Amino acid sequence: MQAVILAGGIGSRLQSHTNGKPKCLVEIGGRPLILHQLEALSDHGVGPVLCVLGYQAEEVRRVIGDRAEVLVNERYAETNSLYSLWLAREWINGPFVLLNSDLFFDPRILDRLLEESGSVVAYDSTSSRGREQTKVAIKRRRVADIGKDLPPGSARGESLGMLKFDAEGGRALLAAADHLIRDGHEKAWVIEATRVACAQVPIYGVNIAGQPWAEIDFPHDLDVARREVWPAIWKGRWRRLVYWKRTRWAALTLVALALATVGWIASTRVGPASVDWETVPLAGRSAVRIEHDGKTQRWWELPLGHPGIAVVVTDAAIVEIRLVLPDSVADGLRYVVAVTVDGEPYDWEALTADADTTVHFAGGVVGDRDRIRLSLPPGQHEIGVSLVAGHAARLLVRVRQPEEREN
Repeated sequence: MQAVILAGGIGSRLQSHTNGKPKCLVEIGGRPLILHQLEALSDHGVGPVLCVLGYQAEEVRRVIGDRAEVLVNERYAETNSLYSLWLAREWINGPFVLLNSDLFFDPRILDRLLEESGSVVAYDSTSSRGREQTKVAIKRRRVADIGKDLPPGSARGESLGMLKFDAEGGRALLAAADHLIRDGHEKAWVIEATRVACAQVPIYGVNIAGQPWAEIDFPHDLDVARREVWPAIWKGRWRRLVYWKRTRWAALTLVALALATVGWIASTRVGPASVDWETVPLAGRSAVRIEHDGKTQRWWELPLGHPGIAVVVTDAAIVEIRLVLPDSVADGLRYVVAVTVDGEPYDWEALTADADTTVHFAGGVVGDRDRIRLSLPPGQHEIGVSLVAGHAARLLVRVRQPEEREN
């Protein structure tokens, strides 16, 4: 199963928020949008992938690296997505997934698409009212029509911009694209070729209502993607990866503990060890102090999207976190914290912060403390912590490791 990502656009309606970056490079959760798409495709075994680029093609190529092949639409400023697809016609040689690069989606939506046989369009039945939306008309599961000009009353939902074509559907789509381009419709959207194809071959609709996604056209869409869609996606997205990593190191830790226990029982020369916890500084981040239960504690402050790194030498560590709450909000703030170990994703938590009235912090009101426990292979590790999403801009963090001493 091949995949084509159409990523040639400028994203002019987002320019005030992107500092001139292409739309596909806007960051969500600290990563460019197109990398989220490439990762989802790779996780589902879809490939090879072709990215059709245009605006700032070299910058996008640098970000993509070797994750995908690249084709450049040199005429991106005077053409549109249909022309970009037409340029890829020789590369496509069988069934393929087609994606618009401004789509941010839960990977489970791709699951649904790939599970269906034949050619399919992902649509959301809860969204079909906007003038800018590409609407879908469905009759007995088959796409009867698709386009922005459909009357909302006849539409069953909004197309996400994620489609899968079998060999027959792909041939029909590319033939329609070729006909439209040769007829002078270089500024047409790719959905116009889909509209022609669905009248010729069966293309079915897959309703993904209830799954988180966002088409990012305007600054408001980007804000929703960062504050609402990303926290909902993050947990499910990394669950399998985190689970096997956590399980693997937990199993190794249990074996190590069992061996240590046997050795302790067999020996009368060494007494049992008690454990104190020491705080490890976060490199490059500002240390602050809070007062809790009459004691002063040292924590480190992290701005949203800027990770902190602590170096530990241990097989276990604890990450403690407190959200710094906005002045106008005291309770119930949702946020997402990501943890990496040696540069690889390890864990994340989608949490809710309520004000902790037992803590005094000169920098504002802080939320109650949450903990993320890490089981690690013995040795030195770099622990990365980052506030990746939420309705607050700062996080207090401290990383702790055990300090053993004999009684």
